[in-house]
This record gives sequence, C-alpha cells and structure tokens, in this order.
Amino acid sequence: MEISSQSLSFAKLSKPQSCSTATLSPLFFHSKSVPNHSVSFLGLRILPIKLQCVGIKSRQNRNFLGAIHASEAESTATDDAERWLLQPVGDGDSRHIGFKVSMPGAFEIASSVVTVGRLPEKADMVIPVATVSGVHARIQKNNGSLLVTDLDSTNGTFIDEKRLRPGVAATISTGSCITFGDTHLAMFRVSKLKNVEVSGKSEESEAKAETEKSSETSEITS
Repeated sequence: MEISSQSLSFAKLSKPQSCSTATLSPLFFHSKSVPNHSVSFLGLRILPIKLQCVGIKSRQNRNFLGAIHASEAESTATDDAERWLLQPVGDGDSRHIGFKVSMPGAFEIASSVVTVGRLPEKADMVIPVATVSGVHARIQKNNGSLLVTDLDSTNGTFIDEKRLRPGVAATISTGSCITFGDTHLAMFRVSKLKNVEVSGKSEESEAKAETEKSSETSEITS
C-alpha cells in the first residue's frame, strides 16, 4: 500500500503541462501491469514520454516551415535568371490631365515581384502620372511567364484592350501591351530579354577554370 501511494503522488507531480489529460490517462492505465516493486521505474517512464510528445510537435512545425522556405528559394532562383523589358508606347498626350507630364522611361523587370504605382515609397516601378494609382498593380515572374495583377486601382489595368479583374492574376505574353490606367502616358510593350551577357560570362568562367586545371596538371607532371 505504501508503494502504491508513492507512485500515485509522484505521477501527480510529474503531470506534463503541454499534453492533455486525455493523452496521459492511457499511460496510467497501462502502468497497472507493471510490478509494484519498481517505483523508480514508474517515475522515470513518464519523463521520456513527456519529452517525446513535445519533440514531435516541434519537429512537425520545423518541417512545415522548411518546406515553405525551400519552395520560395527554388522559385526565386529560377525566376531571377529571367529579365523582362517594359517600353513606353503611349503618345505622350497629357491634355486630359491639364498640365504637361513627361513620358516615363523603359523599365527592366529583374526581380521576382515588382509593385507598380505612382508613390515612390510604396512602389518599385514608379510612374509619376496622376491617372496611375498610388499602388496600382503587381508584376510577378512565374516559371518563364509574366503575371500581372491589378491591385484595385482607380483607372484599371489592361492587357491590350482587356481590363483585368482586381486581385486576379493574368498572364501577359511577349509583344502584348500593358496599360496602367492611362493609354497616353502609362502604356508599355512587353518583351523578354535574352540572357546573352549572362551566358557569355558563364562560358568565360568555364574556360578559365579549364585553363587553370590544365596548368595545375602540367606542374604536377613536371
């Protein structure tokens, strides 16, 4: 009787806070089959189960977050190798605004995600035209394609003559025109740039590596 009361009181003190009582109750039921003389064994048996329960939970969270980061890293590495060019093709007429406005220059889309808008503090691609919203649209690279999403702008985003639904991404192909609210001052033709310079540097570095390897081999032979 004394041994039994000691084991029960120890179980009360060792009750883990991170696990529910529903998880613990089968453990006490199972411990009835253990001989009464092994009091220390009963005490030690609870601690590993408690640690294992916490460990499984943290390990699952770690794997979940890791999968997300791996997916983002893979997408970014692939998309950053591509470059797109947006060239202005509007007529530059600013009479509808009421004062003269300069035409924006060409924009190169080098990063994976670009925000388009009128406000420099909120946009990556800044178009200083009154008919363009502060945060107008988002351009995103995706597996060799270019996606455009209107961010609920006032005057809309258009691919050729089709107005995009706010919040719905649309694919834009090479040669098409994209308009950010103003056909005169914010209309661009989209083209995909060839990575000639990048591939040239890669070939040059490979040739240099082969030359260094050949010289090292010659030194060892001599």
